Amino acid sequence: MIDSIEWLRIFIFDYPSLQYLTIFLGAALGGEIAIFTLSFLSAQGILSPVALVMFSFLGTLSSDSFWFLLGKTNTAQKIISHRYAHSAVSTIAEVVRRVSRGSHLLALIFAKFLVGTRIVMLLYISKTEFLFNQFICYNAVATLLWLLVVVPIGFFSGLGFTYVAEIFHNLYAGVGFIFLVLIIIVLVQLWLKKIFIRMRNQ
Repeated sequence: MIDSIEWLRIFIFDYPSLQYLTIFLGAALGGEIAIFTLSFLSAQGILSPVALVMFSFLGTLSSDSFWFLLGKTNTAQKIISHRYAHSAVSTIAEVVRRVSRGSHLLALIFAKFLVGTRIVMLLYISKTEFLFNQFICYNAVATLLWLLVVVPIGFFSGLGFTYVAEIFHNLYAGVGFIFLVLIIIVLVQLWLKKIFIRMRNQ
């Protein structure tokens, strides 16, 4: 892991302009795991924190817009309407709809923080009469709030990794710390998802 970080540091320093493309594509294709990793690298001094927030924001908006527009195509509608996919989409959409009380903004915010719901919610929202310009505005707010949570978690995890590794003089202790943080994040997301599903069934 340390060798990979050092290789990436040298790569970014040799080609500084590519850090923007790396952040953009990482955010667009990797979701919260990519944002967490990029934030971790930012704490190591490999990526600029300002560039991280800016290009993560743009990358996420681009990816979300793609899924929203894809959801309006006939092909996507056929996939969503399939009996197996329709059940999953309806369940997740109903959970978020009830929790958000019909607010598209709250629905987008909840979808970003619940594991496995982001793309499903974007496809579901695209089926409504929600206009694209409205989607852009609401999603920009939801994305910013999401980044304000995920980026600090990844950044402080990076600082914690360095601190723990130095305290115990063992790199594996630092790696273990990172895995512990990731496990906690996943467990919290799953816990929130169970709560929302329970609320739907009440």
